Formats: sequence, structure tokens, C-alpha cells
Amino acid sequence: MPGIVELPTLEDLKVQEVRLVRRTGKRCMGLQLPGPGPGPSPASTQQTLGPGTPTPCPPTYTQVKVSSAVLKAAAHHYGAQCDKPNKEFMLCRWEEKDPRRCIEEGKLVNKCALDFFRQIKLHCAEPFTEYWTCIDYSGLQLFRRCRKQQAKFDECVLDKLGWVRPDLGELSKVTKVKTDRPLPDNPYHSRSRPEPNPKIEGDLKPAKHGSRLFFWTM
Repeated sequence: MPGIVELPTLEDLKVQEVRLVRRTGKRCMGLQLPGPGPGPSPASTQQTLGPGTPTPCPPTYTQVKVSSAVLKAAAHHYGAQCDKPNKEFMLCRWEEKDPRRCIEEGKLVNKCALDFFRQIKLHCAEPFTEYWTCIDYSGLQLFRRCRKQQAKFDECVLDKLGWVRPDLGELSKVTKVKTDRPLPDNPYHSRSRPEPNPKIEGDLKPAKHGSRLFFWTM
């Protein structure tokens, strides 16, 4: 099925590293990101890369290379099958406000999406291809123009994978996410409460010329 790729092998990763070395002339090293626990600040961990110092490796992962029609055709079943990793990732992004602390959650989202499309490619490639092709050529990518292809695809995934198409509005319900990730110190990122003004000692006398709000009382 077009648009669904396989994970790179170890040999492919070695070839990518060799190409990177030939292009830049430098070898790369693993990039260690700050974790949620106590440790040195990012400013203290910065290093000046001099000549001969290995540069950080670019992230090596397989992207989900599919078109918008494929994503729209698989959206309902994908949302049901990858609900937990997606919500854990979004919860992490909302609480941490730092994408570097949610890399592991993002990898799980990417892995779930790849496994999902591989299952479809293995068991229901033909009806799914007909379904997303119909959506792609329907002009505005409307579901109502491809109900027959949708029924065939839903029947295939139900028979071979046991997936039930979620009902309308089921995926948009408010749910609680159970995660093992520790709660940040300040998940709402609210500012600290200012200290109260110091008390003024002594008696405060009334103003000599009275109130200055005469403009509003005219």
C-alpha cells in the first residue's frame, strides 16, 4: 500500500551514518537531553564544539509517510487503537511545556502509528486502498461520498483484527489519563504569589486638599 514504510534495518542506519560523515566530515555522538530529575542546568551542560569534536547526531526514526487522505480514512480506527499513547503524549506536552521531556512519549506515538498501518497493510490493504482513494478523489474529502468503501473496510478490520469503528463523538469525550510519569513541580506553570505589602507604621492623616476625584463628581 502506498505511503506505508518499513523500519530501517541496522545496515540502513550504518549507511545513513556513513553518508552523514562523508557530507559533514565529522562523526556524530549521541545527544543527551535533560531529564525531569535533578541535574545540571542546560546552561552548564552546553559545550563549545571545536575542531575534531563530534557533533550531536540527528534523530533517527521512521516517519509515518502517508497523505492526508490516508490519515483521514484511518482516523477513526487509529484514534481508537492508539488512544492511550496519544493522550499520554499530549498530557506530557501540556504539563512539561518542553518537547525535550516528551521524546519517549513521542516515540511511542510514532511506533503505535507504524504498527497500526502495518496491520492494515497486512490484513486489509485492498479495501483500505479503495477507501482512501475514494476520499482522495471526492473533491473535498467527504466521508458521505465513500460509505460503500467505508463499510467494506470496517467489515474487514472487524473480521480480521477485531476492531470496531467508534461511534460518533466517542473519541471526543473528556477522559482521564493514567500515567506513570511523575507530576512536575508546577504543572500549571503559574507565577508565584507576590509577597504582601509591608505594613505602614504610624497614623495616616487625611489628604490636605481632600479627594482628587472631583472630575467624576461634577
